[in-house]
Amino acid sequence: MRPDILTLYEKFLLLSIPNPFTLSDIDTRLKTKYFAEEVDLDQFEGLKKDPYAHYESIVKAYTFRDERGFNQLEKLNPSEYLSSEEINLLINSDDNIYMSGGTTQGTSFLLALETNIFGGIKKESMVLGNEEFEDYLKALYLTGYIDLEDDFLLQKAHERYRKGNVLKYFGYTQGESTF
Repeated sequence: MRPDILTLYEKFLLLSIPNPFTLSDIDTRLKTKYFAEEVDLDQFEGLKKDPYAHYESIVKAYTFRDERGFNQLEKLNPSEYLSSEEINLLINSDDNIYMSGGTTQGTSFLLALETNIFGGIKKESMVLGNEEFEDYLKALYLTGYIDLEDDFLLQKAHERYRKGNVLKYFGYTQGESTF
């Protein structure tokens, strides 16, 4: 049993979810939901050698050490990806307003969904029947933006995701939607 996409859509229409998120929106979400700590970029100077990190455009760095946030960030991870390692997120921005990319150190399937959500979705794609938009709604549900009262399906949805049922357009994916 899965949450009905129409139910997710109707709930989505009642919410004011930024699209895309500003750097300030991201900062608030990471600190309040996952107890992130903003840290100095100098801690990640080793990324200057990584051509994919685009170190010159990194504007924010976060670490997730608080157990409450860390446990949240691991709740979608399959058992083989559970660890006690630290999770870090570095955010790139080309305009100092919106995220243009990011680098995650450590594994968090939930944080992968979050960073995709932060980037937003094109307004013209926000139509029921569009697989990308429906994946967006599912990602919002899995990460807790869309909250269905007395929801007995959320734990089952988390379990399905942990077992490898992924979204095509959001999170770690193999290019197909099986969720």
